[in-house]
Amino acid sequence: MARTDRRALSQILINLTNNAIKFTEGGLVRLEVAETTNGRAIEIRVIDTGMGIKEEDQESLFKAFTQLTAATGRYDGTGLGLHLSQKLAELLGGSIRFTSEFGKGSTFILSLPRS
Repeated sequence: MARTDRRALSQILINLTNNAIKFTEGGLVRLEVAETTNGRAIEIRVIDTGMGIKEEDQESLFKAFTQLTAATGRYDGTGLGLHLSQKLAELLGGSIRFTSEFGKGSTFILSLPRS
C-alpha cells in the first residue's frame, strides 16, 4: 500500500502510458506493480516493445519541451509530459527512471514511498 495523491498519480500514469502507446506501432504495452525488495517503495512499471529511445536522446528526455519523433515521423504533444510527470513524482516523494534500447522498447519506472 502507498498513500499518495490520486490525481497526481493518475496524471503520471496517463502520461507514461500514452507515450508508450504513441511509440509502439506493433507489439505491446504492459503495466506492472511491485514492491521493491527492501519493502520501502512501490514501483509501477510501464513497459513497451516500441521503438525505444536513442542513446543520444536519453539525457534530455525529462527536459521541458523535449520531443522525440514518433514512428510516424511527426511530433505529437508539447514535450511537457515527462517533465511534468517527473516533477509530480518528486512532489509525491518518488522518482521516475527508465531503461531503453533503441529498436527494442522502453521501461519507465515510477517509484513511490510506501506509507
